Amino acid sequence: MLRQAVRGGARWYQVVHSSASPLRAFSVVNARRLDFGGPNDKVNFYEQESPSSKNARKVDPEAEDNEDKNDVEGELSKLQQELKTLEKGPFEPDGEFIRSLPEEDRKIALEALQKYEAERKPTGPEPSLSDVFDDELDHILKEEFEGLANEQENWQDSARERQKLASRKRSQQVLAERPTHATYSRFEDSLRRYTRRDTKRATEERTRQDLWKSYRRCKQSVPDFLETLDDDMLDSLWESQSTVQSSGSTRSEHLQILAKDMKSVGKNLAIPQILTYIEALHDGGAVAQALEEWEAYQTELSQNKQDLEEYWMLGVRLFAAESNPQRAQDIALAFLANDRSRQPRVLIPVITAWARIPGKDAEVKAWALYLQLKTFLGPDMTMEDYDRVSIGLLSAGRSDAAVAVFKDMMVTGQDPANDSTSLYKSALGLAGNLQASSIDEAAVNKVSLSALTMLPRRFHNRFFFASWMKKLIGMGEVDSAAMVIELMYERGVKPDAKHLNGVMAGWLREGSALARDKAERLGWSMIQHRIDAVWKRYQVVEDSSKVQVNQQPMETTRIPKFLLRDVPPATIETFSLLLLHYTRRGDDDMVRYLAKCLSDAHIQPNSYFMNHLLYAELRKQDIRGLWNKFETMSSTIQPDLETYACLWDCAKVQYDRGRTAFDASFPSARLLYSRMVRWYSSLSPRSQKLTSEQFTKELYDQIIRCLCLSKDIPATLVALHSLKNMFGYGPDDVTARMIVLQIARLAGVPSDTPKRRLRRLSSTPRSKENISQVTQLLDMLGERKSLALQSQGLQIEQLDRQEKQQYQLEVISTLLRIVLSRTEGLDPVLVEAKLKQAATDMSVNLIDLGPPLGVDDSKLL
Repeated sequence: MLRQAVRGGARWYQVVHSSASPLRAFSVVNARRLDFGGPNDKVNFYEQESPSSKNARKVDPEAEDNEDKNDVEGELSKLQQELKTLEKGPFEPDGEFIRSLPEEDRKIALEALQKYEAERKPTGPEPSLSDVFDDELDHILKEEFEGLANEQENWQDSARERQKLASRKRSQQVLAERPTHATYSRFEDSLRRYTRRDTKRATEERTRQDLWKSYRRCKQSVPDFLETLDDDMLDSLWESQSTVQSSGSTRSEHLQILAKDMKSVGKNLAIPQILTYIEALHDGGAVAQALEEWEAYQTELSQNKQDLEEYWMLGVRLFAAESNPQRAQDIALAFLANDRSRQPRVLIPVITAWARIPGKDAEVKAWALYLQLKTFLGPDMTMEDYDRVSIGLLSAGRSDAAVAVFKDMMVTGQDPANDSTSLYKSALGLAGNLQASSIDEAAVNKVSLSALTMLPRRFHNRFFFASWMKKLIGMGEVDSAAMVIELMYERGVKPDAKHLNGVMAGWLREGSALARDKAERLGWSMIQHRIDAVWKRYQVVEDSSKVQVNQQPMETTRIPKFLLRDVPPATIETFSLLLLHYTRRGDDDMVRYLAKCLSDAHIQPNSYFMNHLLYAELRKQDIRGLWNKFETMSSTIQPDLETYACLWDCAKVQYDRGRTAFDASFPSARLLYSRMVRWYSSLSPRSQKLTSEQFTKELYDQIIRCLCLSKDIPATLVALHSLKNMFGYGPDDVTARMIVLQIARLAGVPSDTPKRRLRRLSSTPRSKENISQVTQLLDMLGERKSLALQSQGLQIEQLDRQEKQQYQLEVISTLLRIVLSRTEGLDPVLVEAKLKQAATDMSVNLIDLGPPLGVDDSKLL
């Protein structure tokens, strides 16, 4: 009866749940409340494999329960084992902590534990783990370790060894007290990665950032985190943040936090750390606080001769930055008087500090210090020293003194009679070598500062100032170069447009909003002066009303205010700089307005201007607009190599059928190549040589890539030979890879394949197989060519670069001829005719295309 009920229940479950859960058949669990009879009675349970199957297999309904029970018992066993380990405590002689100690420390710890057990052996019942582990045992062991350090009879080592051992014990105790926290574990991992130092610079910088983040999180979430850090960990943290490649404010903030944290746990900063900390305060703008710290550590740091020089030089920089040049000067001169071998360059920030103080006396003091600097350094004064002094004086508004310093740099080793120290000696009537002690403010006042800083007549020209501006712009001191322009106006030297264009380009490269605004104001002011000059000449022969018509848009459009100076008129370079600026920003309105102003200024655009207009259209992938602009402007403008580089970049977008951009008016690859060849042939021999030097491997690859994308095998072969003949570039592994993909694409992609599928076809098994077959064919041709060279006594490794290129060119040419014969069913004669036709279409019909297919090559078809 029971068996029938079970079987019926199984059938009912199969009917109801067969569609919902077909993977698992019904299993019946024995109802324990039923009485199955005697103790020897046994009930078996079976399970059908499927609802329609007649086969049944025997199952154990309690198997899952038994498995869970075994898992629970295993976990309980593990917990009991861990509890026994905890009951033994971390100081068990065979414990993990004691075994991790060094041999010497392990002996000391075991002796202390034995002494503790002997003296405090319990007489009553043994206390539990919770009674003594957290309070009594830790306290007693701490007293024992400290007592051992103070007992002279137990120690035979020196005082330094005892201090080292005590520090080691403290580190071990800290290790035992470290928390087991996930955030703390991440901090340890970050610290471990940083200390390995086996990563690249970018990865190391990222590791520094991760270390600081984990340190900050541990401070917030881990209790007593700072107390668990030992000296080595704190030193590594300090090193990671003191050498970090970040802004000065971030570095200063991190070092201040670390210094505060280290002091809070009783960790004294080392002398190099103190100096770095004070310098970080100075870099972060807290100059007053940096001076307070400098004064506070004066007695301590002055005792160490090794760091004495760095300490006093830091003090000079601090007082100079705090606008206290007199104190900085006193420290610097006393510092140099004690030891002549010290670096006199510490005077440079003092000179700059005096220059920032208003008044004639401060300028005299600055110049006297500059003469002392030159006397101290003598022939060791470098161009960088002159630059630092001249830029500091120029930025402080001491233009006369700045010009004199730059003049000294220009006459160094060439005209010593016009050097400032020579002028000072001749003015005072001094003989012999000039000593720094003989230079003072009273003597400079006696001679007159204007006489000492007077610029010789031969330097009073725009070329002298232009060389200074070029140097400043190259150093990134664009604002200082602009000050030189103001100085030129003050000296009556009118700058050229190229000088102002250099300053404008420097501001645009700087990239800040203020620099861009100054560059635009300068550029549009020069454009306005150019248009004004043009319409003044135009007004003589035409009605003056036309001037108003063309000037009205200048007043109503978005143009900055004009500079008040009588700047030189703009040139095509001025327009080109502004065009590059606006095209990169995508400001089409200003680009169109700039082109209109170029026409109003009666300036013929050059290839640079045309190229950036073309690149602006290319960034928008406007193929028709780009080609129309090229056709229009190239009728009056001579293109250059950059122009055709832009056209080939556009051709890549046009010929790549996987892209959506396409325009039927754009020429084919053969016609574009023909146009480039005819342009190159029209150049003079000197221009052709210059163009060949400017031709790059990137442009070579782009041309071959475009021909491969256009699926024109004859044109590809012709281009390989003609580019080798014109520009000296030959195929390499990259070229071979592109050609292999081109041939595989011809074999594996139908002509009517939609564009959306072209990108995915390269990863299909059929495409991979085609690529493998073409590669094998290319390798076979290479081996045959290599054997032919070996028969002549040559090895590929012995060939020079030109010969290897020729070898690769012949192998790839043979491959292309074979593929051309196979795909179009042509014999070698018709293949050569097809190649000659392609050469004619590409305007290189006189080029040598290599030998035709031989008999052995025909066997590969």
